[in-house]
Amino acid sequence: MPRRASDPIVIPDELWERPQMTQALTSRDIGTVFHLLRQYAGATQTQIAIACGLTQGRVSEHMKEGGRRVTELDVFERIADGLQMPDTARVALGLAPRTHRGVPTPRTPEPQARTGIVRTGPRPTGADPSDPMDISRLTRWLTASDTAGETIESLARSTTSLASAHTQVPAKSLLSQVLRLHRRTQDLLESSRPRPRHTRELLRIDADLLAHAAVIFGDVNLDHHAEQYAAAALMFAREAGANEAFAWYAQAKTARWQDRLIEAADFARQGYEASPHTPMKTQLAWYEANAAALLGDQARARQAVKRAEQSAETIHDSPTDRSVWSFPTERRALFAQAVATRTGDPDGALEAAEMADTAWAAGAPVAPAVWAQIRVGTGVAHLLKGDLEGTAEQLSQLLTLDPGMRLTTVTRYVADLDRRLSHPRYRDTTLAVQLRAQIRDFNAAALTDDTDMERS
Repeated sequence: MPRRASDPIVIPDELWERPQMTQALTSRDIGTVFHLLRQYAGATQTQIAIACGLTQGRVSEHMKEGGRRVTELDVFERIADGLQMPDTARVALGLAPRTHRGVPTPRTPEPQARTGIVRTGPRPTGADPSDPMDISRLTRWLTASDTAGETIESLARSTTSLASAHTQVPAKSLLSQVLRLHRRTQDLLESSRPRPRHTRELLRIDADLLAHAAVIFGDVNLDHHAEQYAAAALMFAREAGANEAFAWYAQAKTARWQDRLIEAADFARQGYEASPHTPMKTQLAWYEANAAALLGDQARARQAVKRAEQSAETIHDSPTDRSVWSFPTERRALFAQAVATRTGDPDGALEAAEMADTAWAAGAPVAPAVWAQIRVGTGVAHLLKGDLEGTAEQLSQLLTLDPGMRLTTVTRYVADLDRRLSHPRYRDTTLAVQLRAQIRDFNAAALTDDTDMERS
């Protein structure tokens, strides 16, 4: 009788032990897994699709030479569950086993009725403390933990890569990737029963991802989300016993842009006290100084600047270590410029801009948003000195910034410059009117070339 698409796949148990299958699972080559199912189990693409909860077209894409690869953890889980992979196969695929010593296996309907899979060979026996196979199960569980460790290391590397991409990738595009990795980390925490040390590492990774997401939410003017994610980041970091500095920084940054300046200064100070001896410690001191200067508390601002300078004397960022958490010379210059501007020191602001420009001229990587804020701050410094032409020169450079890089942190700086240009001293001059029109156009186009982020 001809085989029907609805017929179950009959998978010999020994197929999972074949070296080709083990290699395919280890390398997460799902296309080869499907080819082996067709070769040794006679499975059609439609049968595989039904069993794994995929479309036939998706299965076909995976099976093409050089075709689409599976990368999402939830899809690997769906395929493993759909094919009723034994624990050895799940472990090879980088997933946790379904059965653990002392953990009862949930009761489910018969495999054929649920997934369209029939396995041939002896059925597994129940757990018996006197059964030597009990040791085998424990060994497999430990092996699965080793595999889980490799998965966690991969998540940690990806988290670091996203942090390093922060200054170069459009904000919304980067945010969708950070949120996607956060969901993968959450899935592992919630569904794979990780060992305690793995749980702590997953919590640490997710704390960093939540803090990074909070920073980007602030960059795209979603401060309410930023506040929630920053608070969660601190909770996760504390639970993991990990570095809290990133979470405190995210909270300070969010509070600053919500004009909660006392809280911003306090968050930054708490982060400074909690931070290990890293560049972030210096940055948090500067953040306190900036918030205090905005408050008009010049004494606190000076004290925070002193802490920042003392910290910077013994902490140095590597020139090649650039990420959302690093604090290179040009970012230090940005904070120094902001504090100088807000304490009525335009010459100090211009000196800070020169420090940043010198670093870039020497080959330091250019972070577009930092460069833009330096240009605006320099324009404000010229305005404070009564040099409207100097302000116009800085703004003409700023107008070249790609819309996808015009973050809220940039447009708010530009809006402050617009407010200053509305002063009676300038507002009726032809050049000031032209500059304000350019500012309106610049801010109106902000982020318009950016891709939409995924819904969180």
